[in-house]
Amino acid sequence: MTAQRLLGLAWEWIGEDIGAALTSPTPSYRDKELTDLGKPLASALTAAAAIGATSTRDTVTRYIRRQGDAVTALEMSALRAAELHPDGARADAGFGGLAADCAARLRAGLARPQRTPGDWSIRLPAGGCACGLCDTLQMFLADPGRPTLEWPLAKPGRQHVHSRIDGAELPVTHVTRRQGRPYTLVVTKTGALFARDQRARAKDRADLEWLTATWNPPA
Repeated sequence: MTAQRLLGLAWEWIGEDIGAALTSPTPSYRDKELTDLGKPLASALTAAAAIGATSTRDTVTRYIRRQGDAVTALEMSALRAAELHPDGARADAGFGGLAADCAARLRAGLARPQRTPGDWSIRLPAGGCACGLCDTLQMFLADPGRPTLEWPLAKPGRQHVHSRIDGAELPVTHVTRRQGRPYTLVVTKTGALFARDQRARAKDRADLEWLTATWNPPA
C-alpha cells in the first residue's frame, strides 16, 4: 500500500508537469520539458510493473495516448530511457503500448504530403488568446499563397503580435515601417519554414527507424 501511494504521488507530480509542458506555446521549451520528463515517466511505469500496480500503469498510458502529437517527444524520451532497463524490469510496464502509439503518430505525420514550394501556410499554436488581432494573424499565417502582410497597427497591437510570433517561434519576421500613423507592421514568412519542415520529417523518420528496430511496434 505504501509503495502504491508513493507511486500515485509520483505520477501526480509527473502528470501535472506533462500537462503544463503540453500547454506551452513555445515549441523548444515544450519539447525540452517533455524530453526531460521521459526518464521519470519510464521509472514510474517500471515501478508500477514491479509492484503490480496495473491500474496506475493503465491510467498513465491512457493519459498519454489522449494527448496531441507533441507528446511524441515524451514518448520517445521514455522509451529511450526504458531501453536501458533490464528486460525483466520492462515487462508489463506499458512500454509496448507507448511504442505503438508513438509509431502510429510518426507514421501518420510522414504519410502527409510534403510541403510544396509555393505553400506558405503556417499554423499558429494555441496561445490562450482569441482576440481580433490573433484572428487576423492566424488567417494570414494559414493562407498558403500569401507570404507578406502589411498591417497598420498602433504600438500596443504591434507588441501583442510580436509576442505571439516570437513566443511560438514562427519562421516569420516582423518589422515596423515608421511612416504614417499608425505605423505599419510588415509581417513576412521566411524560407526557414521549408527547411524546418524538412528537418522535422528527417527527425520523425529517424525516430521511427529507431522505434522499429528497438521496440518492433505493430505496423
